[in-house]
This record gives sequence, structure tokens and C-alpha cells, in this order.
Amino acid sequence: MPTAVTSASDIEFHYDVSNEFYGLWLDETLTYSAALWDGSAADDRDGAALARAQRAKFAHHLDLAGVPTDGGVFRLLDVGCGWGGLLDFAVTSGRVTQATGLTLSRAQRDHVRAAARPGLDVVLESWEEHRPAEPYDGIVSVGAFEHFVTKGTPRDERADAYRAYFERCHALLRPGASMSLQTIAYDGVTGPEGPVGAFVTTDIFPGATLPRLAEITAACDPYFSVEALTSRADDYARTLAAWSARLAAVREEASALVGADTVRRYRVYLRACESTFLRGAATLYRIGLRRRDEALRG
Repeated sequence: MPTAVTSASDIEFHYDVSNEFYGLWLDETLTYSAALWDGSAADDRDGAALARAQRAKFAHHLDLAGVPTDGGVFRLLDVGCGWGGLLDFAVTSGRVTQATGLTLSRAQRDHVRAAARPGLDVVLESWEEHRPAEPYDGIVSVGAFEHFVTKGTPRDERADAYRAYFERCHALLRPGASMSLQTIAYDGVTGPEGPVGAFVTTDIFPGATLPRLAEITAACDPYFSVEALTSRADDYARTLAAWSARLAAVREEASALVGADTVRRYRVYLRACESTFLRGAATLYRIGLRRRDEALRG
């Protein structure tokens, strides 16, 4: 029987390939999720344009999580923090005084800790295990929700896993707090697995699968009210196109780091995922949620 949550070994299979490899084709913030584009026609191969779009995404999620713009004491949790770009932005912008990130990737943890930003820490821990000394003032989670259920998990177990996540987030937050969620989701397809084929789920993201919006809203409803919801498949398509162009431009250097076969697999994966968003088979949701004072029962 499959386990509900992607294992640490599956996470490391993808994210621990090489920090240097990802650094070649992601932007300077080392952000590996869809950016928030403003519709301008800037060349997406320009690292500065991609970085600006990523920072716009960071600010948007801080807003959704209720982070004030004028400073003050604020404790933020980032579930699935990646290489820490959003956390770094939150602290260096002065909007957050204490930022904690959770990851299952040793490479990501070590990268963030090497920067030694005051008020910022990343721990190698899952959201199920995390037990802070006091509740947080806000939570952000960008691109982690796709790993909370494994491919082939039965429908009832999927529902239980998603509900358990929101229940835990409710417990991690102070009363009246908010959280922000960004996730890819199936859209416009039929069948439980949608458009993501064996190549992506075996060779790129083992153990991962995508939710549907109905699953997300049903799971969060006892614990959070939905205050904002946007669907922006175009943001991910454009981000993937930018990554693909940047990886193609450094193909030889990347091959020297991780091997030509790995570079080939990633180039195929980036173009395949871009096509998935362009044809409407999947979308990107950004959701703002507010904690219910009391969890709904029944």
C-alpha cells in the first residue's frame, strides 16, 4: 500500500541533485516554483526579469499570509521552503522578525544555513513532526502541497492526508492568523492521474501527485476560510519556458556537473510541463486562507 506523504528519499532524489546545477538555470533567488509575472514582454531568459517576478510572488504570499508591510514582530513558517528565497526576502525586507523553514532536503537546509541570516533558520523536518515553542503568526507554503499525497493513494486516504495537513497548520497558528498556499493542481482532465505521465512521476518527481481544487477546499474547510483564490496557469507556463531557455543556454556546463543524461531528462521535463499548462490540463492556484477560531466538527 502506498504511503500518503512523499518520502524524504524521494524528495532528495529530485532536490539534492546539485545546488550548483539548479543555480545555473533558476534565478538568483534560487526559487523553484512559478513566478508572478506582470504581463510585460521582457525576455524571460534575462535572469533579472525572472528574479523580479519571483520577488513579486514572495511579496504576494506574504500579503496573503497577513504579514504587515510596516514591520513589527512577526513569526513566519514556510512549509517546504526550498532554498529559502521567500524566507530570505521576508527577513531582509524587514517584514518578518523570525522565519522558520521546513524541508526534507539536506542540500536545501545546508544552503540556507550557510547564508546565516539573523532571524532565519531551516530545519530538516516534516510538517507532521514540527512542534514549535509557540504558535506562528502566519504560514506560507509554495510548491510543497504536491508532495503531500503519493501516486496511487486511494481517494479516502488522499482526503485524510490533505485534511491532516490543514489540521496541523491550524494548530501551528495563533488565533486570527492567515496562511498562503501555492500549488499546481489538475484541471480540465479526467481520471485520477491526469496528464502527468510515468516519466515525470518516476524519473523526475517520484512519489508525488497533484490535487484537485475540490480536494483542497474540502480538506481546509473545517479549519480555514478561503479569502482569496486565483488560477494562473500562464504564470507557470512562462516560468517553465524561462527555466528551459536558461538550461539550454548552459547545457554544457550543466552536463559537466550532473551528466548529460540528467540534463536531457530535465529539458524534456520542463518542456512537457510547459505544454501541460498551455493546454489547460493543469493550473496553478494561489490561495489565501484565514484560520477559523474553532475547527468545525462533523
